[in-house]
Amino acid sequence: MATPGYLGPRDGMPGSDEWAGAGAGPAAVADAGQGRPRRLRLGATARDRVADVLRDEIMSGRLGPGARIDLDETAAWLGTSRTPVREACLALQFEGLVRVAPRSGVTVIGLRQRDVEDNFALIAMLSGAAAAWAAERISEAHLAELRRLAADVRSAVETGGDLRTANFLFHRAVNQASDSVRLIALIRQTGRIIPWSFFDLVPEQVGCALREHDDIVDAIAAHNGARARRVSEEHVVSAGRLLVARVFGPGPAGAGSTAAGPAAGAGAGG
Repeated sequence: MATPGYLGPRDGMPGSDEWAGAGAGPAAVADAGQGRPRRLRLGATARDRVADVLRDEIMSGRLGPGARIDLDETAAWLGTSRTPVREACLALQFEGLVRVAPRSGVTVIGLRQRDVEDNFALIAMLSGAAAAWAAERISEAHLAELRRLAADVRSAVETGGDLRTANFLFHRAVNQASDSVRLIALIRQTGRIIPWSFFDLVPEQVGCALREHDDIVDAIAAHNGARARRVSEEHVVSAGRLLVARVFGPGPAGAGSTAAGPAAGAGAGG
């Protein structure tokens, strides 16, 4: 790309159950550099899909502070028009991730370490509430589905399957078992900060996730709301610590630094 620091094709992004490749009809577009699919979620507006891609690039550190986002090149890459890209950048400006200026265009601001830590703390509290309410409200049919999805995550790890989608579906099932539309909406909003490429950034979390998923399911199955809340909160907090260390590097909690950009995300695709 002509713009310094401009994002290139990367891994996929979170979304609904259905997936499609950007600009390539029903099939996923192969990553030009590494042969992996570039997946965009269906069931959302073009603006939201583009915002998801750019947000993930920023949150994973692949687009660091000062990087420029070219609207035309991004539109061509994602197989959309310029308008959704511009609208997505305006949405990201509202979130504090980019700056949109008439002459200088779109520049990445990034997030401070404290911003990420605060967001994960909020996600942990919300996820804990979802697990606790799920322990009180889950049906036997939903519990059986939750066990199946936990097994799918384990199978994806053991067979090299689609771990990211399996993990997403597991956590979505826990949230849905809370039977709280309001809580689910809050989790969806705060959860945007978690990169879809999370397991690429912090592969050491994979083994922990399997054990912690089992603990969450066991607590919900026992209808032990307090334990379900605790293990779910610990699950998110530990994941957040690993991501912060990976993106920002070792240092004191609450530091004011921002994500360091592509160098911080080196090896994210491995």
